[in-house]
Amino acid sequence: MLFDTLISNPAMLCLVLDDSGPQGVLAAQSGTLPLAPVKVASELIWWIEPAYRGRSAVAMLDAYEEWAREQGCVFVNMVGLGADPLTTRLYERRGYSATERHFMKSI
Repeated sequence: MLFDTLISNPAMLCLVLDDSGPQGVLAAQSGTLPLAPVKVASELIWWIEPAYRGRSAVAMLDAYEEWAREQGCVFVNMVGLGADPLTTRLYERRGYSATERHFMKSI
């Protein structure tokens, strides 16, 4: 049901890296921020099998950013879990800036 929604809703995106079967997915949504009249694209899911990372990651980011532009977004948001230096370097090379950090607790 999630993927049907991502595919059928024009304000959502579902990119699949397919190389003899699914090897990665990038899902996102676009919308106006709750406290400002600014349209933003936000990543929901991004995973690429380790053997397919590298150029595939760049191609998926290119497609995501282009989709965000077409949606009229002025910002794109990516999530970096933990302090993974590879993810941080990739995002910074692409022009992303760290803006905030979230903390989560299981209750």
